[in-house]
Amino acid sequence: NLAFRLEVEFPGEYAKLKEDFNKALSSLETTIHTLRSSVDNIGLSTKEISGGASDLARRTEHQAASLEETAAALNEITSQVTSSAEHARTAATRVNAACANAQQSGEIVRRAIGSMRGIEQSSIEVARIISVIDQIAFQTNLLALNAGVEAARAGDAGKGFAVVAQEVRELAQRSATAAKEINELINGSTLQVKEGVGLVANAGDALQSIAEQVMVIDGLIRDISSSAAEQSLGLSEISQAVNAMDQVTQQNAAMVEQTTAASVNLYEEAQALTKLVARFQVGKSVYESGAAPVQKHKASAIPLLRSVR
Repeated sequence: NLAFRLEVEFPGEYAKLKEDFNKALSSLETTIHTLRSSVDNIGLSTKEISGGASDLARRTEHQAASLEETAAALNEITSQVTSSAEHARTAATRVNAACANAQQSGEIVRRAIGSMRGIEQSSIEVARIISVIDQIAFQTNLLALNAGVEAARAGDAGKGFAVVAQEVRELAQRSATAAKEINELINGSTLQVKEGVGLVANAGDALQSIAEQVMVIDGLIRDISSSAAEQSLGLSEISQAVNAMDQVTQQNAAMVEQTTAASVNLYEEAQALTKLVARFQVGKSVYESGAAPVQKHKASAIPLLRSVR
């Protein structure tokens, strides 16, 4: 009981002993009070630290799990973007090949148009020749007719010549008929050739337009491929940063767990020290927490002197 004080008067030089004793108790009471307050504050602080560390540990663990999931998602996205960039490069290569094929096809179409125009010109020349043949057949027919007339006038002497003239006339008529049929066929072929030239020209224009569109698509795909490559690089750097943050967060979580354990141990030590300090009683004037008041001892001086001795 640190609230105890000597109240009786000591004789002679023992009065100094009483004064020193009371001062020592007072000083020890103040010290124990200060120690008790410090221990209480330490216990309260360590309890708050322990609770805060536990909350921080849970939040850090949750954050570490979230970062781990984010890192996994970023890795997946990076892989998909890289795959998309590779597919875009492959598409750009194929589109470039298609553009080259379209240009070659356009050249072939132009050559086909030239060939068909040549066929059309040849058909016109053949038609002109057939017209000449038809005129020759017509003149031959007239000559054969005149020859027949002259053979009839010659009488019996011209019968053989009349037969020959008749045969020549029939041949001329057959030639004229064949020339007419050929002319009709050539006219039909010429129309078909003209139509074919128009269709091939349209096909050439369509191929040229396709080639231009393919070139535009090729440029767009190349831009997409370049952008996807840059995105893949940026996502890779972000993924590395998130992985580093994840590692740091895992380390922080381990440190927080260690801090929590240390805080719990410190709180337990503070509680044990509080129990030890609670064994001492102090007065109300020093510690206002319901402790025992300062006790005034009214015993005689003789027993006290004996106890001191």
